[in-house]
Amino acid sequence: MSYTAEEYAAASAICRRNALKDKMDAGGIGYSFGLQTTLNPEIALMAKIAGYDALLLNLEHSKTGLETFNAIACAALAENVAPIVVVPSLQSDWISRSLDVGAQGIIVPRVGTAAQAAELVKYAKYRPHGERPLADTPAQRYQLMGMNFVANMTVTNERVLAIPMIETVEGLENVEAIAATPGVDMLFVGTFDLTDDMGIAGQYDDPRLAAAYERICKAAEAQWTETRKVYVGCGGIEWRPDMMRDLSLKYKSIRYFMAGRDSTVLLNGMKAQAGAMAELDAQVLAARK
Repeated sequence: MSYTAEEYAAASAICRRNALKDKMDAGGIGYSFGLQTTLNPEIALMAKIAGYDALLLNLEHSKTGLETFNAIACAALAENVAPIVVVPSLQSDWISRSLDVGAQGIIVPRVGTAAQAAELVKYAKYRPHGERPLADTPAQRYQLMGMNFVANMTVTNERVLAIPMIETVEGLENVEAIAATPGVDMLFVGTFDLTDDMGIAGQYDDPRLAAAYERICKAAEAQWTETRKVYVGCGGIEWRPDMMRDLSLKYKSIRYFMAGRDSTVLLNGMKAQAGAMAELDAQVLAARK
């Protein structure tokens, strides 16, 4: 079964665009806000107003589940903010159900081999790249059944990001093969966990981490052709803007950063406000003596 140019255009108009992928494809740096404690769908509008391209819900470490993510994802899609999810493990049900409730990107932790990367693609992409089961989804505006299936699957495959996380020595040693896996869109570096597995936990200025980033970025860039690009995303370095800048300027494949998370932003804001109030309290007490 094939499709016409008109059917492809119709599918493109109906399927939600992926704001993060669009930003990266245009040569820019995409960035997401991480969710752990702020799980009301209103956070999607706040993210849009603040200027984020994506919301990242880490179900590997989160206390919530897919029903909550579904509400957030639908709100995010309506605001053209890409809903991205870190699934707990490389399992078909986690991946397919996350996509069914609205995810536009799937990050799988601790991917160590090309075979595991291929399994991610198998679950996250429709044919011919994978074997994702058909379902009406928020990202497709629930209109799969009213369209040419192949056109819809083609557009959806183009807009869903399959992202293996490189956060182990095994993954680093196999990163060239992982990047070369058809259907992989991005290599996501779990920076702290990678340093931990390398035996240099948290030592971000260690030259071994710089060498690891170079290997990962070169593996991604080796796959660049006129029709395919594998990007590199970075997690756990938002507190090092110097590192983010240097990596972005050195490697053209660096296109995505985790840029803040609710627990950190909320706690830092509370500390700042409470600190200001404590200073006021001290001034008032001194004046009243």
